[in-house]
Amino acid sequence: MSSPNIKQSPKVLIVGAGPTGLTHALALLHHGIPVRIIDKNPAPIHGQRGSGLHPRTFEILESLGVLDEVWKLSHSIGKVKIYKMPGGTEIEKEIINPVPNPTPDVPFPSARLHGQNHLERILTEAISTYGYSVERGIELKTFEQQENSDVVHVTLCHLSSGETVEGSYAYLIGADGGKSVVRKQLGLPFVGETREERLILGDFVMEGMNEQCVHVWGEMSDLSLMARPTETQGLFTLHLGGANLNNYVKTESDIEKSFETLLKPATGGREDIKIKEKIWVGQYRFNIRMAPEFSKGRVFLAGDAGHVHSPTGGQGLNTGVHDSYNLAWKLALVLKNQAPPSLLSTYNIERVPIVSEMLNITTELMLKTFARNANQDSSTFDRGGKLNLLGVNYRFSPIVIDGGEKQAAVSPYGGAPGDHVRAGDRAPDAPGLLPLDKPGDVGITDEPHVTRLFKILDLRWHIVLIFEDNIPGGLKLDSTTAMYSPELVRFVVVRQSGQASHTGTVNSTAGLKIFEDTQGHAYKAYKSNDDVSNVFVIRPDGYVGARLKDIKDVRTYFQGVFGDE
Repeated sequence: MSSPNIKQSPKVLIVGAGPTGLTHALALLHHGIPVRIIDKNPAPIHGQRGSGLHPRTFEILESLGVLDEVWKLSHSIGKVKIYKMPGGTEIEKEIINPVPNPTPDVPFPSARLHGQNHLERILTEAISTYGYSVERGIELKTFEQQENSDVVHVTLCHLSSGETVEGSYAYLIGADGGKSVVRKQLGLPFVGETREERLILGDFVMEGMNEQCVHVWGEMSDLSLMARPTETQGLFTLHLGGANLNNYVKTESDIEKSFETLLKPATGGREDIKIKEKIWVGQYRFNIRMAPEFSKGRVFLAGDAGHVHSPTGGQGLNTGVHDSYNLAWKLALVLKNQAPPSLLSTYNIERVPIVSEMLNITTELMLKTFARNANQDSSTFDRGGKLNLLGVNYRFSPIVIDGGEKQAAVSPYGGAPGDHVRAGDRAPDAPGLLPLDKPGDVGITDEPHVTRLFKILDLRWHIVLIFEDNIPGGLKLDSTTAMYSPELVRFVVVRQSGQASHTGTVNSTAGLKIFEDTQGHAYKAYKSNDDVSNVFVIRPDGYVGARLKDIKDVRTYFQGVFGDE
């Protein structure tokens, strides 16, 4: 996807340049929406910090055009070696985290480690290709929105000079972390608890550690040290925690020197492991909180500004990225006057239940981690299942349509085993699609040969995926495709291998492409156990917006998104 320079007067102010804010900025720029992104910190963060990226997040990063560089710097979690204490040298238990092979519908099946500092750099560089940059050392002081006004008035402060400036934006995005100024000024409560448990973490160049595995000494029910390798040779991220950590680390100065002080006792007295260089040290309090809603008027919260939780499970960064991705396409449509402002209400409707369930999952995992003998339970280190975020669904959303059927109540983190794809589910990938279009047709992808469905999907528009089998009397698309601009909707016909065409003559300017499902993966992913649905509308964020029997029914779905025609 090209990145044209679209430097214009910004319509959206994004406060916070972490992964959440950067993702939102990049997604809006893909849509051609000019943004301004500020951060009060004078420089980017140091250190790995939120370093776990889950499968669904990789899919989002691919759609944003940054996956290749992220993937090169990421690595699998690998083995976990738990050492017998005291002594700290004998291996008490070894846990092997299997790396599953990709499948046709899931190209990225497992979590990988990737430093947050690198992710922020990659996203920032992608934003720069549009002519935009993060403005650092600028803090949001106040904002005001009035009923029936089409702008948010803000006051910003340049921290180096103390100068304040005022401005107006169509929308304000608070991606400014757990201490969010935006959330506080909205007056939204941050419901939950701050627990006694805490974690001290840092990045160190180490000597005497095997870089092929994660090392664990001690139990979180007492005092535990975990060391995991990073993508940089010799550099490890260390986690120091446990129920008795407060007995050892009591002051700010204790935090800064905690690893030097506790490395030997925490590893059972080992003298062969040494710290060569300290890169960064910080502290994390176990806060488990969320706002009851993530927006008021023209102001939205995303990521830690709206919800914080235990670091167990590595969901914070990932969930913030997903917040931004869910909101960006809706905001872009509204700003282009292609959808009514009421569409933005679905951000709260869709994301709040997801985040609420995520808090339950990560809190349960935290309690398991701090339990006595937790190291003996291999599931303590399992980061698959619901945590991979592939099962997140919006089946309950008012803007999804599931063929007129009543949607079964399922967890927002996964459907029933063996269930087929329904409206609100993540759209599966499908490789082996061979383009059959005539030259000159409006293109969705530049791939000249066999491609994947994920290469055809695009966050700038909806895709209407049409399966050509079992369509009585053939498939006439002219009247339907003519209703929607290719800037909003593209049509993709999937034909079984060797199947004769049922598709009527289609105007080449209608934004339609035809593909042969050479390996049957598309039919298996979408049509297995479902002989009724022939049409799937895939939203810009990669979720199925509608599952329909007939192409003419897409109008009902698009009326719910674009408004009455």
